[in-house]
Amino acid sequence: MPTLADRIRAITDLDEAEAQHLRALCSSWQVLADLSFSDLLLYVQRQNDELFEICAQLRPFTSQTLYPHDLVGTRVGQPEQPIVERAWREGQVWQQDEPVLVNGIPIRMDAIPVRYRGRVIAVLTKEGSPATSRRPGRLEQIYLETADRVSRMILEGIFPWPHTPSGEWPRVGDGLFLLDQSGQVTWASPNAVSHLRRLGVAQNVLGRYLDELGLGGTPVRLALASQALVDGELSRGETVVVLRVMPLIAGRETTGGLALARDVSEIRQKERELSVKDATIREIHHRVKNNLQTIASLLRLQGRRLNSEEARDALRESVLRIGSIALVHETLTEEPGDVAEFGEVARRIGQMVSDGLVLPERKIEIKVSGTAGPLGADLATPLAVTLTELLQNAIEHAFPDERAGAVTVELGRERDEVVMVVRDDGVGIPAGALEGARLGLQIVKSLIDELGGIIELSANGGTTVEVRVPTKR
Repeated sequence: MPTLADRIRAITDLDEAEAQHLRALCSSWQVLADLSFSDLLLYVQRQNDELFEICAQLRPFTSQTLYPHDLVGTRVGQPEQPIVERAWREGQVWQQDEPVLVNGIPIRMDAIPVRYRGRVIAVLTKEGSPATSRRPGRLEQIYLETADRVSRMILEGIFPWPHTPSGEWPRVGDGLFLLDQSGQVTWASPNAVSHLRRLGVAQNVLGRYLDELGLGGTPVRLALASQALVDGELSRGETVVVLRVMPLIAGRETTGGLALARDVSEIRQKERELSVKDATIREIHHRVKNNLQTIASLLRLQGRRLNSEEARDALRESVLRIGSIALVHETLTEEPGDVAEFGEVARRIGQMVSDGLVLPERKIEIKVSGTAGPLGADLATPLAVTLTELLQNAIEHAFPDERAGAVTVELGRERDEVVMVVRDDGVGIPAGALEGARLGLQIVKSLIDELGGIIELSANGGTTVEVRVPTKR
């Protein structure tokens, strides 16, 4: 699916940097929609004609939308939207003097040229209605005045910032502190004040610095001094409020700032619980791996005491099977979540089988390529045992009389299937091998059948075994 920047480049003459600037604007402009109580529409001029096309649309969280239907792709000309064409041509913010009736609803529109490196590359419109707006008060006045300052930054090419911290923007309605150019709080929304109350701050915050509240350092001074978007947080006990500080700039001077605040105490609590759960799961996998390795060591000791070559071979095969399961649990202790990267498991199995079965003087190489992606233990474990059996079978039967050769393992993912192909360049497998299979191949067939998969064997200058297993059962 093409990105917004790709769609913009397809219909305009904008270069990659300009298209990416518009993409960044659309990832940051929710703050403007909420401050202005307006729907936002982004117009770009199409190539080779005078039409403008809406390439992005955003609805506010603080007001009722005027456009419940999707307007992206709509094309307009100067007669339909003269204010857009005028803002584009003159490079100035244009506002309608009086609301215009659209389907019986009065709509007021502001058209803001989007400037990048001195050039107007698009026009952003703020469209709201007095009929659907909230009753004006101090909060609404602050929001609208701040929206005008952000609009001016878009006109000057300052907003959006080229480097935006990762993570979602806190919403304006979550909590807002308005700061002067030194960082003092000049206004705080009711939700922002409530956040401070939960943090144990009972005194009036107006005229004070957030850094002076005894809640730890904040990014306010850094953001205002560097004219950059900076994230931080306020915390006390189990209560955590994240901040995103946005400087307000006019010309090249910092005139103030916004500190968007959001209480993430519940989220952090869930993160801690998940972290403890993840650590517990990893510890379980670690202990299972250690227990399996202990069992394998005991079997190896037992094998040394046996006189029967057949019994020793049977124990050696069992040790490899147990080792392959242990490798899955070892990988699960290293990966986040309860999934294992099967490509890494396969490479370790290849090394384990090579060390256990290939004598130093024999030239048999095991190669693993591709990846099957992350798999849960319920799928990775039987696949690991399957791979061990196939590698062991190839080494023991494909290269008689000290013959040299190679065994390759190819991993892949096709739709909802894991594909594993084990191929050797040995003597080839006889026809009907699965029907009269020895124990190893019987184990493989049983495991793949239980997973709802299929296994196919073919001989053509060697043996190829293809295993396909569905990832969803």
